[in-house]
Amino acid sequence: MVLVLLLVCSVAPCDYPRIGKLSSQDVLFKQLQADLQAYFQAESRLPGKDPVEFPPLRLFSYEPGEQMDLLALSARLNLPYDCIATLNGLDNPADIRSLKIVLIPNQPGIFVWESPASSFQEIVASVTANTREGALAIRLEKDGRLHQLRFYRGEGFTPVERAYFLNILFRFPLPFGRLSSGYGMRDNPFTGDSEFHKGIDLAAPLGTEVIAARDGAVAQLGFDPILGKMVIVDHEAGYQTIYGHLAEIHVQLNDEVRSGMIIGTVGTTGYSTGPHLHFEIRRRGASRDPAPLLPMPKEAMQ
Repeated sequence: MVLVLLLVCSVAPCDYPRIGKLSSQDVLFKQLQADLQAYFQAESRLPGKDPVEFPPLRLFSYEPGEQMDLLALSARLNLPYDCIATLNGLDNPADIRSLKIVLIPNQPGIFVWESPASSFQEIVASVTANTREGALAIRLEKDGRLHQLRFYRGEGFTPVERAYFLNILFRFPLPFGRLSSGYGMRDNPFTGDSEFHKGIDLAAPLGTEVIAARDGAVAQLGFDPILGKMVIVDHEAGYQTIYGHLAEIHVQLNDEVRSGMIIGTVGTTGYSTGPHLHFEIRRRGASRDPAPLLPMPKEAMQ
């Protein structure tokens, strides 16, 4: 791994050259576009031709309006949205509206925070450790603190990172179904005691096909006293999905599964008050609320 240290010491976002207008009439906007052109020329050089150096990494700043859209800003700047998102520590596209100042790099790439402050930053760091090489190390001041980041020139989001950032990491695990019990505290339907429900329950007719919520591999299957017939699937970035109360299991241990593949059918096995799927999402062993991580059909909420 090539590691080049670029120090940006005691420089706050407001101290970076400020682009006033996203227009060729703005001198700094023109400089940004010239840097991008130099980057793309260097990237597209043909084998055997004289090497063209990449421009040095530099950062600009821009003050967005209250209704600024990340994808629209990306298109206007001629920069992929993933480099803007990772540099500014965004966890989803809507987060840009909370920023008074947006930092803009002069070339595409992924910024990885050495001390992740969110689940998404942890995912980017985890993916990077396994797939990305070559980095520029930078120091960035944010909220009165200096942060260490690594910049991977020319890299973009992997499918997992993109799906998580756009809040479509998982797909709905049934062709149809109704949410009958949500994630969080609830009264146990058998004992009446208040307890934490680590997944969601999706009511559906007996025998309804249960589908894998994402690509992965079958890590565990069998019978659980509570969940009945169940399947656990491992996914990238430390995620697992759990499918419980199945009537039938259609996969075997260590099977590779694709998103949308049938892995079983809805049943009433285990502790169940009627036909439904118990669906859980875990990351590194800890349960997560599935609702923000998969598109929920309107009929499921009725």
